[in-house]
Amino acid sequence: MNELIFDDPNYPERPEIIRQVAAQVIKDFEMFGLTIVFNGDMLNVYSELFDQVSKQLEDLIKKDQQRFISILYRIDLSEQQVKKALSDNPSRSFSAVLTDLILKRELQKVILRNRFRDH
Repeated sequence: MNELIFDDPNYPERPEIIRQVAAQVIKDFEMFGLTIVFNGDMLNVYSELFDQVSKQLEDLIKKDQQRFISILYRIDLSEQQVKKALSDNPSRSFSAVLTDLILKRELQKVILRNRFRDH
């Protein structure tokens, strides 16, 4: 698994950011009737969210591709981003690469929202 997305120096590890990312993931998946739970453990947030999102994606890929595509659209991942991430990570599973992209994109949205809100 990739190192924690919150270790990037451009995205300081602050509890409020982590909670906002978890809330954003939960909100986006709830829109499609999918449950993601965050228990508040700041040390294991990435793996907790990663495991749940990955499982949901695997199920959707097998059972409901239209909803799968809709989630990617909602989260705002382009086909180009997905293709590049897959080619950059040939040894990782499709769902693992997508899950990492989703979590990074959700973090990006939170950071941008906070930046614009503060100015």
